[in-house]
Amino acid sequence: MKFLSRTLVICLAGAVTLAGSAAAATLVVGSKTLSAGNATTTACGVLSLTPTRNVDNAGRVTRVGITGVPLTCSGETVSVTLVGASNVSLGTGTGVVGSCTTTCSVSITASVTNFGTAVSAASVLSFSFAAVGA
Repeated sequence: MKFLSRTLVICLAGAVTLAGSAAAATLVVGSKTLSAGNATTTACGVLSLTPTRNVDNAGRVTRVGITGVPLTCSGETVSVTLVGASNVSLGTGTGVVGSCTTTCSVSITASVTNFGTAVSAASVLSFSFAAVGA
């Protein structure tokens, strides 16, 4: 019985060691460093943005304009997602807020990199915005 208990303990210890090694094998070791820290962030005050869209004769979105961007967002990147049924993303585009004097605006033209060139305006039910600091 003592031999069986000792064998069971050794097998369990071996299984735990192998499981730990298998989990560690999924980690990639390289010359890059990983660190953690804290940083102060500030909001640019995006509270009420107003989107408009331009549509071509085929009914596709060609441009999205965003007005009501606060002056504190000048120089930051604004992202807009065209949202369809069931909150499905139809495409995302980005634009940089230029310098302005009171409130700013952003114009995002449809292209291969900005929400594609074939988004049907009829499919767009809402817009989702994000502002990313410079």
